[in-house]
Amino acid sequence: MNSAVLNGTVVWRDVIRETPAGIAILNLRIHHRSSQTENGLDVPAEIELAAMAAGEVARQLDSIQVDDAISIKGFLSRKSRQNDSPVLHITQFKLS
Repeated sequence: MNSAVLNGTVVWRDVIRETPAGIAILNLRIHHRSSQTENGLDVPAEIELAAMAAGEVARQLDSIQVDDAISIKGFLSRKSRQNDSPVLHITQFKLS
């Protein structure tokens, strides 16, 4: 299973674009900060992560602005065959 849920803030967004096949793509960067419990201890968790949306989800997200709070559901994959950097693929979202 590859499933991710993340709350965060948009720190960067690209202009929506279309692939040669006509699929809308929106690239974002999300910053997350929280406190998580691990082995009975509070552990600070902080990450800035690349995220992307495709198709109708990208079109729905196109109005999002830097500093907007967002809750994301999706999955993790590498950026490309040549780049192992993680990218969160957004399948559902809610603006907070």
